[in-house]
Amino acid sequence: MNINRRKEILNLLLQRGSVKVSVLAERFAVNDVTIRRDLKYLAEKHGVTLTYGGAFIDTPSSTYPIAELTLAAKRRQQYEEKQIIARKAAALIENGDTIALNAGSTVEYILDYLPSAVQRLNVLTLSLGVAVKASSLPQATLFLPGGKVRPESTEMCGSETERFLRQFNVDKVFFGAAAVHLKRGVTHPVPEEVTTNRLILDIAAKRYLVCDSSKFDGVSLQHIADLSFFDAIIADDKLPESYRTYCQLNGITIL
Repeated sequence: MNINRRKEILNLLLQRGSVKVSVLAERFAVNDVTIRRDLKYLAEKHGVTLTYGGAFIDTPSSTYPIAELTLAAKRRQQYEEKQIIARKAAALIENGDTIALNAGSTVEYILDYLPSAVQRLNVLTLSLGVAVKASSLPQATLFLPGGKVRPESTEMCGSETERFLRQFNVDKVFFGAAAVHLKRGVTHPVPEEVTTNRLILDIAAKRYLVCDSSKFDGVSLQHIADLSFFDAIIADDKLPESYRTYCQLNGITIL
């Protein structure tokens, strides 16, 4: 149907920036006239710009590279936005849940805002900072893997950590990210932490990406997951419009 075709064309525009009529016609097995009609509709409804033989959409003209910051440095950045995000995330936690938290300043704050109705909670984390906070909560049972601790992030990683994670099934993962991009997905600056971060996503029934708007349109060293892998994005109110459109098209909730 033309609705599904137009949705896919808009997705392609968001991820690639531009499309050609001839390529789309071949891809969808329709004629050029039909594709031009689709692009005209997208120009009227979604701000797509028509060109001779194709179309483009305004997305950020460049990405910026993300290098690793220490946890202390992360805590100083976008503090107010992170508190708002943490409150939204904590409101999703229900009594009896098993949750997973990777490492980072935003996910650390989630445990500060647990609903009063949560009297029993299992917390699986990769972060020593989160673990210290969880261990002080009487309603929380903490699960912390062994392995190597990287002092820059206080994150556990390595083969022992990976074996530990594979034993678990969790209800919800709240996943902090260094960089998020429509085309490149969620990327990370530290290769030795990538596998453990992928695993903590794999074992979760629901996946929530938690990050402030400064993380969007950035690209770091290694790919962790595509945006489509997440059920929801929890962000501040400065989330770029292109991400809102992408999420609407792909059934990803924005909170």
